Amino acid sequence: MVKAGLRNGYMLLLFILFSFGLNKIIIMGNDFIAKATDLMLSGQPVDFSSFIVPLLCMIALGTLAAYLKSISGSHYSAMVQRDVRASLGEHIMKLPFSYFDEKGTGSIITRLISDISEMGRFFSEILPELLVNIVIVATATSYVVEMDAALMIVLFASYPVMLVTADKLSKQLARLMKKLRTYMDSRTELAYDAIQGITVGRSYNLYKLQKEKIYTVIDNMVAQGCKSTRISSLAFVIRNILTTIPIVVCYLFALHETMQGKITVGEMLAFTVILSRILHPIGGVVFCINDIRETGVSLKRIQEIYRQPEEGKGGSIHKIPETSGSVPAVEWKDVDFRYAAGNGHPVLNGMSFSVEAGEQTAFAGGSGEGKTTIFKLLCGFYEKQGGQYFLFGHPFEEWGLEAARSCFSEVSQNVFLFPETIRQNVACGKENATDEEVVEACKNANIHDFIISLPDGYETLVGERGVRLSGGQRQRISIARAFLKDAPILLLDEPTASVDVESEEKIQEAVERIAAGRTVIVIAHRLSTIKKAKQIYVVSGGRIAEAGNHEALLEKQGIYAEMYAKG
Repeated sequence: MVKAGLRNGYMLLLFILFSFGLNKIIIMGNDFIAKATDLMLSGQPVDFSSFIVPLLCMIALGTLAAYLKSISGSHYSAMVQRDVRASLGEHIMKLPFSYFDEKGTGSIITRLISDISEMGRFFSEILPELLVNIVIVATATSYVVEMDAALMIVLFASYPVMLVTADKLSKQLARLMKKLRTYMDSRTELAYDAIQGITVGRSYNLYKLQKEKIYTVIDNMVAQGCKSTRISSLAFVIRNILTTIPIVVCYLFALHETMQGKITVGEMLAFTVILSRILHPIGGVVFCINDIRETGVSLKRIQEIYRQPEEGKGGSIHKIPETSGSVPAVEWKDVDFRYAAGNGHPVLNGMSFSVEAGEQTAFAGGSGEGKTTIFKLLCGFYEKQGGQYFLFGHPFEEWGLEAARSCFSEVSQNVFLFPETIRQNVACGKENATDEEVVEACKNANIHDFIISLPDGYETLVGERGVRLSGGQRQRISIARAFLKDAPILLLDEPTASVDVESEEKIQEAVERIAAGRTVIVIAHRLSTIKKAKQIYVVSGGRIAEAGNHEALLEKQGIYAEMYAKG
């Protein structure tokens, strides 16, 4: 965020220079009129025609400076917001998965939308106003000091009370704003859950419960907002009162200085004009503290994301090396893992197994035994806490993460599709994929005939998360995507678990086609689907409890046999 501000600093510098130029022109014009006034009061002849051209020039220059100041300020704000949004989005995409486990979706969305909007207000309104006020005060002060330093002493002596009052009010506003942002996170989270879980919500008649939760959060937000408004309104009233007092004091003192002959009548008039330009900016500088502290809450929340370390890039292996068939595709030795948010409970505890290249290997076991976690560690989404992990004979730490992940294609029962066209969803499996490659992948996935039967064909929009397609259709599109990626290792998380019989046959045929000649690792929910696996590992308690093929495991009459008997 700071880098974005510095990178566009030249625009900010132009903004300050044009602000300085504008105020210098105004002061010059004011001084010009003050001297003319003194000439008239002294009885000397004044040629008004000689004032017209210089004043018109000053007006023209002032108008130009004001325009350029506005343009440079607007461009600075827009450029900073653009850079922050881009860099923040890029940074979030590189954060480790553990960050998304710890932070709720609502919190992240609120920061990306609401907090960045507040940040935009800081750069588009608060910062420019603060800088303009400082420039005005600096240029006007130097002019008044040259006229009579005592005037400035009286002026600034009137403001300590305003500073103290503004400081106290701004601290209260900052505390309220922090609570308000927390409630906004909760509101976004509830709204997101209500939309994503709308089917469950309506099926179980949870409308009343969801409404009560949302209303509770909104009531808290309103309460905090009302408190913030009351304090802001009080600050506005106090600001007006405290601004009026110095005006009266300074006018009286200026009149006193004139009567004493220390300044001329023209200078007194010039001071009264300049005073109106000084008092508001001084108050603006003081009460900008309120706005800065309010938006500071959002800036800190955004900065918190920036402070999160990005996911590492991994080691020096950046392409899949050529290996002999004797080297296992995947090998684990005593791997330990626990989630940071899991209260220290180990998910994998000294797990060891080997996956032969070109063969099918399956993992079976009860729910919560760590089968899905195995897939996450295979792809480097999380880091193991102990043991060794070898990918094609090389320690995983030596692999660049992008290269390691290019070794895997995953087909899951929980398919995610982007709200784009079918073509775009398939094509994301391979960079710069041609139309011919997309069509070929869809044919292999048994989905081509269905796609061309649609009015828009491959340009059909699938909707959010592919809602316009059936489960089987979404599954086959994900298989086409995996076909296109053409990775040496295929990860299957029981892709036929939640589809009808007809779709299951088409999906199974497509899976067998994509699995040919590849290393296949399967998470089994239905044991009947892994009978042909060369090696089956039974996971229990975060360890490999049993290992062997289907027949061998049945003969052991252990966990696998019991699971198979239950169907």
